[in-house]
Amino acid sequence: MAEIKIDDVLPSVTKTITQEKIELFEDCGILDRQNIHNNPEIARERLKFDHPIASGRMSVTYAAEIIRKFVGEDAFHHSGTVNLKYLKPLIQGDTVNVSGTVVATEEIDTGLLVTINIQCENQNGEKTAIGQGTAVVK
Repeated sequence: MAEIKIDDVLPSVTKTITQEKIELFEDCGILDRQNIHNNPEIARERLKFDHPIASGRMSVTYAAEIIRKFVGEDAFHHSGTVNLKYLKPLIQGDTVNVSGTVVATEEIDTGLLVTINIQCENQNGEKTAIGQGTAVVK
């Protein structure tokens, strides 16, 4: 692996949010339960939105994807973390771009601890989530 430096930019990913993807994602964790992610009426009643919203965990998986590709699967699967703050919901039809920049590196006993600032933006350039991810690279 090439040397990791502060200000390195991770390759971004862009994903289109569809209701089918939202429901497939929900089916993996909340089986047979209607909620704000898969039922328009519940989303309207609880959130006053016209559409169900994507789970914030979907953005976490996209952030994990860019970190995993940057540091390698082994490093991410053994030490990776993602912590996001959600700013604006994603709904069907949105496109989200997830990007990251290395903001810190620190030599520790088990390798190089890499800290990455993550941001998610929709097709209008609005931030939908921000946060950090980490991984230890050997």
